Amino acid sequence: MESGVRLLEIRKVQSCRFVRRMNRFAAEVLAGRRKMTASLNNTGRLEELLRPGRVVYCMPGSGRLPLRLFAVKESGSGSVIDTRLQAAAFEEAMSRGLLPGLLGYRLARRNVRVGRSVIDYELNDGRKILLELKSAVLRMGGLAAYPDCPTERGRRQVQDITEWIRAGGNGMLFFVTSLRGVRGITLNTKADPELRSLVEEAVRAGVRLGGMNISFHPASSSIHLEDPDLPVLL
Repeated sequence: MESGVRLLEIRKVQSCRFVRRMNRFAAEVLAGRRKMTASLNNTGRLEELLRPGRVVYCMPGSGRLPLRLFAVKESGSGSVIDTRLQAAAFEEAMSRGLLPGLLGYRLARRNVRVGRSVIDYELNDGRKILLELKSAVLRMGGLAAYPDCPTERGRRQVQDITEWIRAGGNGMLFFVTSLRGVRGITLNTKADPELRSLVEEAVRAGVRLGGMNISFHPASSSIHLEDPDLPVLL
């Protein structure tokens, strides 16, 4: 019996083997006996997950590349690394009222300019709140961690959301992970030592934190919500 709540169905999934990462946006995979290039929608290093020979899941590509690598096999299911699918899963879960911290909110706008940054969402429940989505793909003990490499963009976004709050707005950082068995989400100070202090400052200013865990189920070719309220531990 599958766990969690089904959010998204993924069509025409192909099981492949990871060969190598070609650059930030593409990977070489083995589909049967044929080497093919797959797009990657995650600019993190993903070194823990993308190892040669590991089973990965691909869907048809929508651009010049034939495949799109979206998940990595882990503990019988798939760890979703594609940030577009993570965002789609978040939107579906929120719209269905499955996220306790965002009950009653609706999506008003995407890609909102604030200061020097573009923030993922403007949500509304009678009040406007800006929400930035982050992908936690690194396992650190029993926690999922963000980021897995230095992130100047992430630091800037946190600073701009903090200034938005101080000017009277509302803001939230929401983390999506897809690692089995983690008990929470944390910040990786080894990858980016400055980020934790910026997030702590943001929380003191009033920025809210939230998280959720999703997984890909190969048997039903679908992405499921496993934990709608995963704690963020600073």
